[in-house]
Amino acid sequence: VGQQGRYKEAEELLRQCLDTRKTVLGKDHPDTLSNMKNVGLAVDNQGRYKEAEKLYRQCLEATKTVCGEAHPDPLGLMNNLALAVEL
Repeated sequence: VGQQGRYKEAEELLRQCLDTRKTVLGKDHPDTLSNMKNVGLAVDNQGRYKEAEKLYRQCLEATKTVCGEAHPDPLGLMNNLALAVEL
């Protein structure tokens, strides 16, 4: 859906999935954090940069704790965060 430019619809679906993952897997599970990043991307693609920045920051801190700072996931999130802040 997001690849079709339907970011609002994608965001709604991703948020539903995120809520389920938090309940089933826990808020710090890598799959939950990946889903949170995807919500951030959907929000970012709608031009809601402050909201995306907040999501990226939350996800970044949790991912650093779970995976470690040298893991590729936090590095990718830092890139997304930088782009959201820049815009």
